[in-house]
Amino acid sequence: MCSGVRSRFTLLEVMIAAAVLAMAAVLATSVLGGARARILRAEKRWGREHILAQAAELYLLGGPRADVPEGLLPEGFSCQCSLTAVEEGLDEAGIEPQEGWVLGEFHIRVFDTSGNAMAECTVQKVVREDDCE
Repeated sequence: MCSGVRSRFTLLEVMIAAAVLAMAAVLATSVLGGARARILRAEKRWGREHILAQAAELYLLGGPRADVPEGLLPEGFSCQCSLTAVEEGLDEAGIEPQEGWVLGEFHIRVFDTSGNAMAECTVQKVVREDDCE
């Protein structure tokens, strides 16, 4: 037989359960928001590095005066390159051209739509002496 004891939740138990559930929802939203922000920052960094890599590849293959083909960079972005002969850190024999070839340093910069430099890199490569500024 039934003893007549009811198994109902008290108002206090329901309020505590609701508070725990609300705290869990706030915590989950906070974690997801932080993860989303980190993803957006990483995507932006990747985008800058990708555009810089595209420009570097263009200039390393085509030389410092290469024309930027349409569609290589996003609309409104631009890049520039200068090439100088490396003289610092080399001994006397390394500075002298070897059959018309020298160690050159490409200085590559990418500019955003407002004209501000957004990324840059330097790459050393053996180049024709005539190509250096």
